[in-house]
Order: sequence, then structure tokens, then C-alpha cells
Amino acid sequence: MTLDSRNKLILSQFVVAVLFIIVTAVVFVLAILNNSLVFPESSQRLFSLPALPLLAPNMFAALLSAIILVLYSAVMLGISLVNFEKTRSLEIIYFVCFSLGCLFEGIRIWLPVFNFWEDNSALYVFVGHGLFFGRALAIVNLLALSLLSLELENNQNIEMNLLVVVTLAALLARLIPIESLVIPSSCSIRFGYEKMFLSMSVITLLVGFLSMICQSENQGSGEYTPVAIGFLLLSFGYLSLTQADCFFVFGLGTILLTIGSIIFLVNLHRFHVWK
Repeated sequence: MTLDSRNKLILSQFVVAVLFIIVTAVVFVLAILNNSLVFPESSQRLFSLPALPLLAPNMFAALLSAIILVLYSAVMLGISLVNFEKTRSLEIIYFVCFSLGCLFEGIRIWLPVFNFWEDNSALYVFVGHGLFFGRALAIVNLLALSLLSLELENNQNIEMNLLVVVTLAALLARLIPIESLVIPSSCSIRFGYEKMFLSMSVITLLVGFLSMICQSENQGSGEYTPVAIGFLLLSFGYLSLTQADCFFVFGLGTILLTIGSIIFLVNLHRFHVWK
């Protein structure tokens, strides 16, 4: 993949993100003005938390987490396009695809607007698969970023790698069952085996982090270590925001995602400039 084709790919994703944000913002504001936002009267938490004020379930905090991830997607795509326009970096390709996965969290904003929870229609299941596809796309791209980016031979296989990543995410989304009778407190849709998916995601991200550290040491690139640290922080910030149903988790996820992304992008740019 040439720099020009890569930059066109990032630009197209940025345009899609901006258009999605505009449409979602208009629909959401109209729903507020018409007082047509519908939130479920009862919901179920995935994990039990202590009965403390900041840990109490709050659908508004969950909705804010989705808004943050959608805005984050567009901002990261824009920053990647501007700051890495002339920088050859495999990591940034997987990172922008991860950012695109974050954009799918916007589906959670549409749920109370159109009250998809009201029935168990085929549309509800389709929307659920779409949301899970975004999460699978994000996690698989983070794994690819950590395992493949420093391998020189992958420069020739980037298109095939991306095809495999998207196909794997689509396959997982197609196979995952949707629990239509349960409304999660995270303003989302409940998937089957969700705890297992989260556990595997955590293990995957930790393995990815350790892989980046090992690759850094094996290639004598100690300056790559901060990139790995930023990767770990932003990864767990992302996971926290996808599950946030209280203000504490929302705040923690936002902080981790913001700080991690800054550390990751700044040091990644330095690494490739110095290299």
C-alpha cells in the first residue's frame, strides 16, 4: 500500500465519520426537542458494582460514553491524516481501522432515539450484529497493530492483512447471538458470551502489549516502549467506555483513552521520524 492510497483510505474514513456524526447529531437533537427519547424502565448490569454514588447505574453516563467514542473516532482519523501524511507507519493503518470500529458505538446513540428495545424485530438483531462488528473490528485491529506492525515482511501484505481482519470481525459478528430479552444498563444491546468476549479481549490486548515490548527489545528500539504503554492505556480505555454504565467507569475510560492515545501517537510519530 502506497502512502497516497493509505492517505486516501484515511480521508475516506474521516469523511464517513464526520457525515455520521452530523446525521446522528441532527437526529438526536430533534429527538430531544420532540421529547421522544425512550430509555428502558429496567435494565441489567453485566458486572455487579458496590452501591456507591459514582458506581450507580446511569443511562446518561452510558450514552455519554458512546458519544465520546464517536467523537474520538473522527478526531483520531483527522489527527492520523494530518500528522502521519508523510510517515510510513504500518501501525497507523491498523489504528485508523480501530478508530473506524469506535464509530460503530454511535449505534448506541440511535437506540433511545428509535427505541429499538421495544420489540425483538429482525432490525434489532441486525443493529446488534452491527454494533458487535464494530467492537470485533476494533479489538482485532488492535491485535494486528501489536503483532504485525514491526514485522518488515508485512509491508507487502498489508492489503491481505486488512482483508483478513475485516473478514474475521464480520464472521464473529455473524456468529454471535443477540440476547433480545435483556436490556443492558450500558445503553447497548446484550450479546451472547459477552463476558467471555471481554475476557478474551483483555487477554488479547495484554498479549499484544507484551508482544510490542518484546519486539522493541529484540530490535533494539527502546523508544518504542512508550508506544506500547500508550497502546495498553488506550485499549483499556476503549473497553471501559464500551461497558460504561456509571460515571466512575465513564470518567476512567475517558481518561485512559485520552492519555493513552496521546502517548501512543506522539511516541509513534517520534519513533518513525527517528527510524
